Amino acid sequence: MENQKKQMAEAAVLYYEKKCTQQEIATLMGLSRQTVSKLLTDAVKENVVEIKINNPDDYCRELEREITEKFGIKRAVVSSVSTKDETVRRVMTVRKATEYLKPIIEKGGQNVGISWGRTIKSFIDELSDVDPSDNTVFPLFGATDQEESFFLSNELARSFADKTGAKVKYAWFPYLPDSIDDKELFKKTSYYEKISQLWENIDLAIVGIGNSEMIGTFGKVFGYTNKSGNAVGDISTHFFNGNGEILELYENTLCASKENLKNAKNTVAIACLDDKTDAIKGALRTGIINTLITDEYTARRILLK
Repeated sequence: MENQKKQMAEAAVLYYEKKCTQQEIATLMGLSRQTVSKLLTDAVKENVVEIKINNPDDYCRELEREITEKFGIKRAVVSSVSTKDETVRRVMTVRKATEYLKPIIEKGGQNVGISWGRTIKSFIDELSDVDPSDNTVFPLFGATDQEESFFLSNELARSFADKTGAKVKYAWFPYLPDSIDDKELFKKTSYYEKISQLWENIDLAIVGIGNSEMIGTFGKVFGYTNKSGNAVGDISTHFFNGNGEILELYENTLCASKENLKNAKNTVAIACLDDKTDAIKGALRTGIINTLITDEYTARRILLK
């Protein structure tokens, strides 16, 4: 039996490590191909060879653990992907987000705040077969005159409500009134009072993370400020630097405050891709986010020093 195990080991080394075919092994060892096949089968049975399957999900779970420990957040959810192609990575991240958030949404009885951006729109579009709930959904800021569908805060809230059976509350006021005086007038309206009460009682906030592109968009639309040079990204229009320090670029905005987002029971950010690495790292340091959903390539980049 001992000699047979030696043959099993030799055949296994040639087959698994040297990548020889069974016929090549038979020739080298002076055996028939059928005998070599039996040796390889018996090598597994006798534990001469142990076959270990490295599940990619196990690797992602390790990345999740490292992110939560490094940035001190509650949860990280990392999607496994087979390619660095950005389209595939975005699709798989959004799909992972729907898998994670669907059961949370279906619990019902929650106040759900919705941010904006391409990723958030893709997430809402991906939602399907969600059991209707008695959630209340609302935008996390007032409206803008941006024409892109992923910037239409009220429309995104309505679409989310349609997909999930939630009640919807709209922000019938601008994100950035023309002046501080106008801001104070809007804050006295019943529309604002109703939304602001929801902002103070958020159970689930679903947000994206903007990068320098978003900063450029806001600068062109609303005007740059002398503070914008240090910003690396934003969470629901709250801009921050690489250290996670909030930079209040505009004084007359009507949106859920950073304190509203920090006090939410669960603020979930969905973000990925290489050009958002610095923004994601800064966002994780703000103390606003407690759950990050991303892909494995982005996860590795944000873990680099």
